[in-house]
Amino acid sequence: MTSGRGLQDLLEEHWAALGGAASGRADVVRTSALPVDTDFGRLLAAVDGHGFRHLLIPLQRRQTITGGAVGAALRIFERPLQDDESYGRYADITCSLRELDDVFTGLCRDVLVALEADGERPYRTALAVVDRWRRLFAGGPRALTQEQLVGLYGELTVLSRMLEADPGATRYWAGPEGGRHDFTDGRHAVEVKSTAGTSERRLVQVHGLDQLEEPAGGDLLLGWHRFEDHPDGPSLPELVQRVRDLCDDQHELLSKLMRAGYRPVVGDHQYERRLRPVESRWYRVDERFPRMTPTSVVGGVPAGVSDVAYTVDLGGVQTEPLAEAEVDHLLARVGGPL
Repeated sequence: MTSGRGLQDLLEEHWAALGGAASGRADVVRTSALPVDTDFGRLLAAVDGHGFRHLLIPLQRRQTITGGAVGAALRIFERPLQDDESYGRYADITCSLRELDDVFTGLCRDVLVALEADGERPYRTALAVVDRWRRLFAGGPRALTQEQLVGLYGELTVLSRMLEADPGATRYWAGPEGGRHDFTDGRHAVEVKSTAGTSERRLVQVHGLDQLEEPAGGDLLLGWHRFEDHPDGPSLPELVQRVRDLCDDQHELLSKLMRAGYRPVVGDHQYERRLRPVESRWYRVDERFPRMTPTSVVGGVPAGVSDVAYTVDLGGVQTEPLAEAEVDHLLARVGGPL
């Protein structure tokens, strides 16, 4: 069985080879047989006259499709194909937004993985995969603020580090889902703070009295990063691709990226920004670390008080930052054995 990454590369190669002769007609497709067999024939990669990508799934003899729009950009419909020697009917899965090509490729890769494992009922198997990916195609893009973009840089930098030790670490990324901490397994937690610019001050903006409170019976690690604009730094799409290459569940990763507000749009200049890390500091958050928590407020939080925010100046922290080797050890504990 071909690896998921190998299938993704294979799809990209087929689509790239087919995309060089656009006719301007959406009803005309060029096809290429993929090395994935089902009980009813091979899967086909295709590109239409507008350059949109398609994946064609062979249909059973009497099988029909009531298809149409699956999301704002995803469609499934029946496509007959005929040449001088044969006639065939296919379920055509396609995406009509080029900025979602990477998401569509992930979906098609998962279809190929599923059909390599079980090609007995290809259309039904493909539909199950499409249903899993459906919500990623449901809405349009929204722009990130520059503060959100820098924050995402920081979280993806840490996620990349965690994935190098555990390809399944995406499951612990809780920030996009509104988690109290950016990464957690319920026992160990990691909070990531990032800034960009030339200021020498090391300031951490804390939102809420519980953000620097460790999980019950657990521990909390704080990582602070400072980035600067630099042509040698990666763009956000390049950083996303690095994380995609490391993770073992691209659907989960892309789902969380979408919830974090990431959906690159062709021509959107905010994704051309390049940042590189210039400084990083890590701390255990414990009784020695300056913070405010619900239990540290004398008399408790007054009734009617909410949305508490404060700033920690790392220049005034009495404990020394952690060494990188210890940071690696602590990050590897997230999701580790009890």
